[in-house]
Amino acid sequence: MQASGSDEAGFAQFQEELRSSLYRFDCPDAHTLGEYELDVLDADQRLRIATHVVDCEECRVDLRTLRDFLAAPTHIPESIVERARRVVATLLTSPPGLAYGGLRGAAASATRVFEAGDVTVTVGPGSGSGSLIGLVVVGDSSPEALGGRSVRLLPRHGQPIHSTLDDLGNFEFNDLDPDQYAVEIDLPDSIIVIQELRID
Repeated sequence: MQASGSDEAGFAQFQEELRSSLYRFDCPDAHTLGEYELDVLDADQRLRIATHVVDCEECRVDLRTLRDFLAAPTHIPESIVERARRVVATLLTSPPGLAYGGLRGAAASATRVFEAGDVTVTVGPGSGSGSLIGLVVVGDSSPEALGGRSVRLLPRHGQPIHSTLDDLGNFEFNDLDPDQYAVEIDLPDSIIVIQELRID
């Protein structure tokens, strides 16, 4: 007796469902394959997966894909790295009579002190019009360790103006246009940012 067309269609559908439900039923999941590749499984698990992979083309393809991914270099844009290092300094109210001997030439009444963690930045007007001087002190670090570090003055419009710290932690900018600026000090572990600094 021959099967009817509807019986054949039902059988084909059953086969498809069975094939779908059993597809890779004995394959390790992606997480376990990853642990296998990273060699964090115990010896019995590694042996079981290695034996399976020998006979499973799909798992070999998955492992090749994983190895290619792990071997590819990871490039993090510098802007993201710098953003993660940025620390915004806060303005402190200095007690009367506080003097920073290392800050050359600034009038005591015009100096401002900013703090970011163990970093203190003192800024004030220089001796000439349109000048700015500053002093950076980092915790217990010696000033000599800061020599040559970059300091950037960022106007609201236009290009950054560059300077560097000397071996005492001082920096200086001259011939500045009256404007509101931001200051960025590039230290080994962070970029200290003073967001608003008015220069007349």
